[in-house]
Amino acid sequence: MPSQTPVIEVRDISKTFKIPGRPPIQALKNVTNHVDKGEVLVVIGPSGSGKSTFLRALNGLQPVDSGSIVIDGVELTDPKTNHNKLRQDVGMVFQHFNLFEHKTALENITMPQMVVLKRSQSEAADIGHKLLERVGISDRGHNYPSELSGGQQQRVAIARSLAMTPKVMLFDEVTSALDPETVGGVLDLMKELAADGTTMVVVTHEMGFAREAADRVIFMDYGEIIEEGTPEEVFDNPRHERTQLFLSQII
Repeated sequence: MPSQTPVIEVRDISKTFKIPGRPPIQALKNVTNHVDKGEVLVVIGPSGSGKSTFLRALNGLQPVDSGSIVIDGVELTDPKTNHNKLRQDVGMVFQHFNLFEHKTALENITMPQMVVLKRSQSEAADIGHKLLERVGISDRGHNYPSELSGGQQQRVAIARSLAMTPKVMLFDEVTSALDPETVGGVLDLMKELAADGTTMVVVTHEMGFAREAADRVIFMDYGEIIEEGTPEEVFDNPRHERTQLFLSQII
């Protein structure tokens, strides 16, 4: 169960994208929320609702126009903050695996540890082997990404993030690029991480995962949080008409 200690505190963040020749797009509108230690927060909503922008803002990949984001007591939105150092505490797994094609699965996990955390090769490799076993592909460490299935590559990407011992893990539609046959295995791995007490923020269209693994669900639309609550509250008794319409179309 999550503790009442916020790892992430978001206060009134806004973001507008200005595209030449087109009207500006306000992706986030005064969003305020938090994530407690050990909590699994799942973010749902239609495409273009601001979900991914919100997630990318949480580790500084997407600067915001206003508001503040505090990660474990450090203000991400302070210009003096070292974003690269802070990102060591915030692991992120994307839709696409972003693995180094010329490195083996094990090397993809060990190299960031050696470069960023200054771990020795032997220590990084030991951690890498343990994480490959944890994510269920202990026999694939010597394989290159091109020799792995999409699901296996995503497991390597998750292991790579876990190797940095982050305080929170962010997942951005990590199953959307996978074949239907491999989706279940990756979701099961994420459920195991949640059960182990990993603090997680997950953007997903997988409503079954949200219902089963989330401590709290937020529904976003047009850059705003329209509704939030437990999975039972949001899925079984949504209060907002927009949430009701969205869920009726996908469940």
